[in-house]
Amino acid sequence: MLFRQGYQEVPLIFTNILIICVGNICRSPSAERIFRSLLPESDISSAGIGALVGKPIDPSAARCLSQHDYSSDNHIARQVSGAMMNEASLVLVMEKEHQRFLMERYPSCSGKVMLLGAWVNKEIHDPYRKSDEAFQHVFEQIEESCLSWSAKLNGG
Repeated sequence: MLFRQGYQEVPLIFTNILIICVGNICRSPSAERIFRSLLPESDISSAGIGALVGKPIDPSAARCLSQHDYSSDNHIARQVSGAMMNEASLVLVMEKEHQRFLMERYPSCSGKVMLLGAWVNKEIHDPYRKSDEAFQHVFEQIEESCLSWSAKLNGG
């Protein structure tokens, strides 16, 4: 990962990426698992702003991950905390409302809170309690967004 400063390329390393949604059982754990495969050198985790603490990944989200050769094993939903926000070098959220919430609640972290869909100009809406087709559509948006972020973080 490189950042161009004047004529010099400087390594830009996001060693700790935190991905946030609401419940931490659908979107953010899906993005977490995709990012882990794309950025194995980074510490990737997820949490929720209204997490269903202790719950596993939603079965529909797990099926989408499995169908695309990603593992959903051992995910346990957790609530975002100030410590998580402070430790993260980049915080990716699904919707602008999540971004606003986190920037208000953790103002010192606001410069590192960005939309997961920033490079593809999309907000990724919650498929919770919707059809398998809705989950598949959201999975595709998440994967596209993760691939775009990965390319940017790797200098592409």
